[in-house]
Amino acid sequence: MPLKRRGLLALAGLALIFVPLVVAQTATEQAVRTRLFAPERYLEHVKYLASKELEGRLAGSPGAALAAQYLIRQFEAAGCEPGGENGGWTQPFDVRKGKRLIEANAALEISGSDRQWQVGRDWIPFPFTELGDVEGPLAFAGYGVRADAFDYDDYADFDAEGKVLLIFRYEPKAEDPAAEFGGATPSRYAIFYRKARVAARAGAKALLIVNPPNRVPDRDELLAFDPYRTVETFPLPMVHVSRDLAAALLAQAGQPDLTALVEQLDRERKPLSRDLGLTVKLRTGVEHNWLDAENVLAMVPGDGNTKETIIVGAHRDHLGRVPPQFDRQDMSPVIHPGADDNASGTAALIELARAIRAGPPLRRNVLFIAFDAEEMGLVGSRHFVEHPTVALEDVRAVVNFDMIGRLSQGKYVVFGTGTAAEFPDLVARAADEAGVTYRAAAGLAGNSDHAPFIESQIPALFAFTGVHQQYHRPEDDWRLIDADGAALLLDKWHRIIAELAQMTTGPDFTEPEARDDDADLKDLPKPAVDESKARASAEATRESDEPPTRRGMRVRLGIIPDMVGDGEPGMLVDTVLDGGAAQAAGFKNGDRIMKIAADEVRDIYAYMRLLGELKPGDEVDILIRRDGQEQTLKVKLQAAQRRAGED
Repeated sequence: MPLKRRGLLALAGLALIFVPLVVAQTATEQAVRTRLFAPERYLEHVKYLASKELEGRLAGSPGAALAAQYLIRQFEAAGCEPGGENGGWTQPFDVRKGKRLIEANAALEISGSDRQWQVGRDWIPFPFTELGDVEGPLAFAGYGVRADAFDYDDYADFDAEGKVLLIFRYEPKAEDPAAEFGGATPSRYAIFYRKARVAARAGAKALLIVNPPNRVPDRDELLAFDPYRTVETFPLPMVHVSRDLAAALLAQAGQPDLTALVEQLDRERKPLSRDLGLTVKLRTGVEHNWLDAENVLAMVPGDGNTKETIIVGAHRDHLGRVPPQFDRQDMSPVIHPGADDNASGTAALIELARAIRAGPPLRRNVLFIAFDAEEMGLVGSRHFVEHPTVALEDVRAVVNFDMIGRLSQGKYVVFGTGTAAEFPDLVARAADEAGVTYRAAAGLAGNSDHAPFIESQIPALFAFTGVHQQYHRPEDDWRLIDADGAALLLDKWHRIIAELAQMTTGPDFTEPEARDDDADLKDLPKPAVDESKARASAEATRESDEPPTRRGMRVRLGIIPDMVGDGEPGMLVDTVLDGGAAQAAGFKNGDRIMKIAADEVRDIYAYMRLLGELKPGDEVDILIRRDGQEQTLKVKLQAAQRRAGED
């Protein structure tokens, strides 16, 4: 049965069974066989691509542009021809990353007052705010907390429908610092997301949040609009206001001051919510942040007898200058050089293009593509597949390199040998001739740039030398690259690419065998693109006042979410996994999840938060949009399976 588009990504969670195929030859034989590729020259490319000057090559950044220019110079020097759009070297596209604040478009106005409130000084949008403009009556709603377990509810006997709510940050303060609710460590009721969700459920239009005057240390600093925390969007517009602004609003409305209100709330723990008789006009000034990205493409033409093409790819982007992914205590941005991920694969493109171009003309064209924005969800490779610069039906095979700089680890794997009948023998012979030992994966990782081609039923091979402690960390430095090992791999893959380009027929796509076992994530270059990756992303972007506890996922829906999104409300379902709760409920690929029970799903982060509050066996109504029509599916949730290496 033909493989449907996106269907193969489900194999990202399959078990990988490795079969040693080749015994390494002697060092002397290896040295002879690798004379075409000099380790020193390869390493020079890696050094530059992973240098401080390029600052981690984040898609759309100046460093990414420098990397593109370097690649173009190298491809030109090798004698390649431009393979991009309009006869050029690149294929531009846009990629969305978080949000940005345009201060000139931001305004906060209060009826009956001509005072000018300045964004950045008197108020500022939260980085997780919903976009858009709001106008509505202003009301005070205490802490904006509904905590039935502690008999506290700021919304009791209060109608918040259609109103802008002024609320305190945190929760009512308890006398006992160890108290579960109101103690020194904020409870789950105090987090920004929960307050936003409760307010949205109550029908509120927006939140103005002010620091209460009874906390230690007693500071009234506005939370910075941190671009590293803008990827998540909460259910409604939210801004942080100064005490000066909040006090002016209360005084204008004839209400007690901030200190009196917070002391009464903390002491009595009874709602003080009330309308203030004012009208608020809010323009957040926040919009989606679109970056200019580009694939770099270089063509080595064949002998002119066919339009058939072999694609050789690697992603050139990395994380850029960002806070460390695995250390949320220090949010200071630091360069992530990405030497192995994926300067190692990008350097391979340069050297292989040079070698292929220097040799005799091959029957088929060979198109080298340095994909951009892979780290944002395979955006560059998906863009190419959807807007190819060569006819996609002429692409006979794809070879992808992602993290090939650590052969010395002994974890070298070749994925995709099951996507064409010709691949196993071809890969084995080339490895034998180059003197390289490898393992062939029975499953197929769906988390690198080969995946969009597989979805289009194009055979693909994916080379990968294994994860390591420096993965996605600032320590992924060129000094740890095994250049000698990379030269061996280049020798092997040069043979494979040349033979693919000389074929008169094939390779022909075959659907890899599906397996039901859990994935061994130790051998995947990136966390599987499924609910576990979404969970990790949501955990990494939690706001600073959320309690420091790890919230494990107890349930799974059985889908692969679209990790990129399109900026529209809801969360797209990339793939419905076989045997999961979603499949049983009637989900289809491409459905857009709009609500889980009564809560709106704004994006993948809201989806993960809502799913995290449910337990196995719960039956929940999920509102989806399919082909422009909304429908509700009833889902009985399954228990999340623990994966290898998880607690």
